[in-house]
Amino acid sequence: MNVLIIGCGALAELYYAPAILAIQRSSQLTLAALIDPDASRRQRLSPLFPAARSLASIKELSPGYIDLAIIASPPRFHAEHTEALLSLGAHVLCEKPMATNTADARRMIEAARVANRLLSVGLFRRFFPSSIFIKDLITNQNLGAPRSFEWAEGGPFSWPAASPSFFQKSASAGGVFADMGSHVIDLLLWWFGQPNEFTYEDDSMGGLEANACLALSFPCGVTGKLRLSRDTAIMNGSRVRFERGSVWFRGASADEVVIELEGCSSVTKSRLHHPPRHPQAGAGAPAHTYAQSFIAQLSCFAAAIRENVPPRVTAAEAFVGQELIERCYAARRPMHLPWLSLPEQAGVERLIGRSPALKPGT
Repeated sequence: MNVLIIGCGALAELYYAPAILAIQRSSQLTLAALIDPDASRRQRLSPLFPAARSLASIKELSPGYIDLAIIASPPRFHAEHTEALLSLGAHVLCEKPMATNTADARRMIEAARVANRLLSVGLFRRFFPSSIFIKDLITNQNLGAPRSFEWAEGGPFSWPAASPSFFQKSASAGGVFADMGSHVIDLLLWWFGQPNEFTYEDDSMGGLEANACLALSFPCGVTGKLRLSRDTAIMNGSRVRFERGSVWFRGASADEVVIELEGCSSVTKSRLHHPPRHPQAGAGAPAHTYAQSFIAQLSCFAAAIRENVPPRVTAAEAFVGQELIERCYAARRPMHLPWLSLPEQAGVERLIGRSPALKPGT
């Protein structure tokens, strides 16, 4: 299976290249081409894959040459690159966010249907053992019905970005909410379904937000709040509360959870394991780590292509999350910024077309 990476920035260098190296023999993958208009970025990956072609553009590819295309380019190019590679006969794994808007996302889904190829989106936290563990608890109600959640994630921006697109409104779908929020929104929708109410606020002031807060309620009775930051050190952690206990985990922790059972004087911090093969065998093999979960995403997508079955994260599911993020942006409220006086903040909001009606503490 010939694989292509388009976009040779930090994501490709830190995650996709190591993932391909880890599974290329067992999954029979060959990295056949690297595409990036910046030759220096391609040169950082070329030594790992000496047989791969180094190309500046998709136009240099011939139809049928690529079986699996990984799109790791900036989000504003996702739709264009996805459609082009699908038309050349490739199955596509596109990084999140799926696109910069739902119109582009719809075009991507239609292009995959017309080409009869699989399209998946890189929401790899679905592969976290902790995410699957919570999904199982919700489905089986081992701790009773889910009641609420609290989620806080972020900190000062430290991603080794190869371009300034993270901070350019013309280049990105949004700020921290579109970026980090894609993963969180996907999990919340996977666990609880579509929300029936939400309230969203951020500090964008007409630009890209560095801080965002979202309150949600779901038809199943679950309510909760999400806080994301790109400039503030916050206590990273998430808790899902059930009728008879709760589960706490770090946002990027794939294989560890803290379980609190109602009425117990202690809690347990556990690394997740697979079930034992025999009753007396103790715990089974350790569950996937963060890096192994990323590898599993690629391995499972390759298997879905071979077996002609839907991927674990379908484009249609990713579209639902994209749509909710877009709805939140459309209904955004200004976040209270304590370093501005109320008249100052109201003045800024008037300039960007927002409601100037602000109250202390809102």
